[in-house]
Amino acid sequence: MASFATAAEDRKGKRPMAPEEEEEEAAAAGEAVEEEEVQKLLLVSDDGVEFRVPAASARLSKILSGMIEEGCADGRIPVSGVHSDVLAMLVEYCDKHAPHYDPNASARHRYPFPPFPVDLSPSASSISPVTFINPNADPHGLNAFDKKFLDVDNSTLFEIIMAADFLVIEDLLDDACNAVADKMRRKTAEEIRDVFDIENDYTPEQEAEVRRENAWAFED
Repeated sequence: MASFATAAEDRKGKRPMAPEEEEEEAAAAGEAVEEEEVQKLLLVSDDGVEFRVPAASARLSKILSGMIEEGCADGRIPVSGVHSDVLAMLVEYCDKHAPHYDPNASARHRYPFPPFPVDLSPSASSISPVTFINPNADPHGLNAFDKKFLDVDNSTLFEIIMAADFLVIEDLLDDACNAVADKMRRKTAEEIRDVFDIENDYTPEQEAEVRRENAWAFED
C-alpha cells in the first residue's frame, strides 16, 4: 500500500497519466509489494536453528529493516544470544503484527496522551466533532494476542525483553516491559522479591536503616 502512495506522490506536478500508463504503474507497484511478501530473511538463533522470516514481518525490527534497506539482508543473519525457543516466539509475534504494522506510527507514538475518559458529544454549536480513538479497541485482535503472548514465566519474559531490545522491536519491548511493571504494581518490596526470586542481601540492621531514612516510601 505504501508503494501506491509513494507512486502517487512522485506524480505530483507532472502531466496526467494515460489510463494504460496508470495500469502499468499500478501493476509495477503491486509487483513490488508482492516481491517483499515473497522475500524472506534467514535468521539463525544462538543455538543454530534457522528461521525463514518474510521481509514484511522482519520490518518490525529496526535492525532487520535497516539491513533490508541497505541491501545486506541476504544470507544467514545470526541473532546472537537469542535461543531458538525465544526467536520462534518473536517470529510469531512479527507475523501476527506485520499485516497491520505502520513503521511511522509506533505504539509509543500512537496514543501520546493518557486514556482519559473524554465526553465528545457534539453540541448544537459544534462545527465538526473530534473523533476519539478508543485505546481499548481491538479490531484485529492484537491486544488479546499480546496479552496471551506475554503470559509466560518470568525467565521467558526477560528473555523476550532482551531479544526485542537486541533486534529493536519497539512495540514488543514496550509491551514486555509493561508486563514486568504490572507484576510489580501495588506490591511491597518483599512481595516483589518473591515474584522475581530476588535474594535480600541486606542485613536486618541495614534494612532497618534504609526504612528509617526513607520512611515516606513505606507509608501506606
